[in-house]
Amino acid sequence: MRAAIIALLGFVAPIPAMADWGNDIIYFVMVDRFADGNPDNNFDVDRDNPLAFQGGDLTGLTAQLDEIADLGATAVWLTPVNQQITHNIDAEGVAFFPHHGYWTNDFNKIDRRYGTEAELKLLADRAHELGIKVILDVVYNHVGYGADWETERPDWLRTGDECGGDPVTECLAGLPDLRTELPAVREHLFAAHIGLAKRTGIDGFRLDTVKHIDHIFWQDHAERVRAELGPDFLLLGEVWDADKYLARSYFEAHEMDAMFDFGFRDRTLKFLQGIESAERYSRYFLKRHEVPRGTYLAPFLSNHDMPMMLALLRGDKGKLRLGLALLFTSQGIPVLSWGEEIGRRGGVWPDNRGVMAWGDQDVAPGAGKARDEELRADVKQLIALRRAHPELSGDETTIVHASDGQLVYLRGEKLLIVLNRDGAPDAFTFPDGDWALLWETSGSNEGSARAAVYQMQ
Repeated sequence: MRAAIIALLGFVAPIPAMADWGNDIIYFVMVDRFADGNPDNNFDVDRDNPLAFQGGDLTGLTAQLDEIADLGATAVWLTPVNQQITHNIDAEGVAFFPHHGYWTNDFNKIDRRYGTEAELKLLADRAHELGIKVILDVVYNHVGYGADWETERPDWLRTGDECGGDPVTECLAGLPDLRTELPAVREHLFAAHIGLAKRTGIDGFRLDTVKHIDHIFWQDHAERVRAELGPDFLLLGEVWDADKYLARSYFEAHEMDAMFDFGFRDRTLKFLQGIESAERYSRYFLKRHEVPRGTYLAPFLSNHDMPMMLALLRGDKGKLRLGLALLFTSQGIPVLSWGEEIGRRGGVWPDNRGVMAWGDQDVAPGAGKARDEELRADVKQLIALRRAHPELSGDETTIVHASDGQLVYLRGEKLLIVLNRDGAPDAFTFPDGDWALLWETSGSNEGSARAAVYQMQ
């Protein structure tokens, strides 16, 4: 059956032109947790401590780009690689190092624990050879605890009693907050991040903690990016809890091209858990992407700041497959977190930042960790479907049936997606026409969640 399904997929559409972000699929990688390609830069590595560095680096990511290309993703988003603070902080008696990349010490340098600027450029060049765009996570809001700026440029920082109660003046998690309203601070940050993008040839920024910086800053930033990096360079913003409503002001002022769709993650989780009915979810799904033309919401199931979807579903991979089917048949730019396609089950922090599992491949730090290859095959086929059928990223959705944990909808006029959360007998009637099965969930047992995609012949 699965061979027949693969045959029905037909060709996979060519990777879109670099400007066409609306047809992309993003694969998210925390650099330190993916692949160790250069043991010589393994400073502060302690694989018995989940809050220490694990050794992943730019060289390792470059070496494993074929893994991402084979899956079918067309862009890779990597966590920040600026030079981090060199010390650790105490986290309830455990040494917590800046393995994640969000505690910058110097915006003009690459942290040696990740690699070098030349290695970042090599990553971008190799990715482009494979038709993969590179999105670099950048931080404008703060520096790391005890960063050199505290003594060298204290007038550029808000600390202590200077931290306010609103999002812009808040010192997030007690981090030294950059006074981004100061022209000198803006110029320093713009020159550092945009300069690095120019030199390395990356294709976009993932913008951290967007709501903690004012709109004027982001408008100036977008104007500078457009002037120096061109109109096709992606600005993908992170506003916690964002949906089409919270994204509106950033889109209307042309500050961002895309925003992460936290609403999709939250509503999809509730539907899969049975907290939200299929009827209510269908009404949300039908209208979730009402944003200005040329802008996009980026739906996701998991990220590095919350428990992964599989953990919240208590390991139910049948329901995870339903979530993945929704993700890859939704309008916007879908985002997949590293290892989600092979069953990485990250619970609460820090387990949600676990290393990539590589099975029998000799790739540290996750060599020997089990992978669910059947789940990966399902994800690969879903991505292939999305790339082969533009309707799946288009704006035409029709709800065919929604009740009793079953959701059926058309994308375009010829693609039918059937989701059955609880394994009950199908309660819908196929629309008139000759429908061929393109994809169905693997590993499903009687009584478990299942999903399928059909095409009208």
